[in-house]
Amino acid sequence: MQDPQEMKTVMADLIARELKRLATLSDIVVYTLYDPEMPDEPLDFSLLDREELGESIQLDIDFAFEGVALWYLCRREGDAFSAKKILIQIRDGRFVHGQVGDFDGFWDEFPQYVSEDRWVRSAVLQGGVNDDSEFSDQFAAAAE
Repeated sequence: MQDPQEMKTVMADLIARELKRLATLSDIVVYTLYDPEMPDEPLDFSLLDREELGESIQLDIDFAFEGVALWYLCRREGDAFSAKKILIQIRDGRFVHGQVGDFDGFWDEFPQYVSEDRWVRSAVLQGGVNDDSEFSDQFAAAAE
C-alpha cells in the first residue's frame, strides 16, 4: 500500500470500527474536540449515556476535523469504572498523533477525571511520527 490517501482511508476505517465496537460495550462515551492552539476550551463536546438512550451507544465517526479528538469509553462496575481513552490528532488532513490509555477509578470521580484530565495536552506535546511542525509557545505553556 504505497498511496498515502489509501493508507489514511484504511487507517480511518480501522479506527472508526474499533471506536464503534467499544462504544457499543460502554455505559458512557464522552467525546471532546480541541484546537491545539486553544486547549482550554473544547471546540466540540458530547456525552452519550446508555441508560438515557435506552440502548447501546452507536457512534457516528467522522475524521474530517483539524485538531485533537479524545474519546472516553467508560464501563461502570458497581461503585467503580474502567475506561479507555483514545486520542487522535489530525493536522492538514493527516493523522499526526494517536494514543490509547486505560484507567480505572471510583464512579463518582469519573466526571472530575474527564474534566481535569491533562493527558490530552501532554500527549499532543509529544508529537508523533507524522508530526513535522512545531507547537506554539502558548500551547506548551498551557500544559505546564
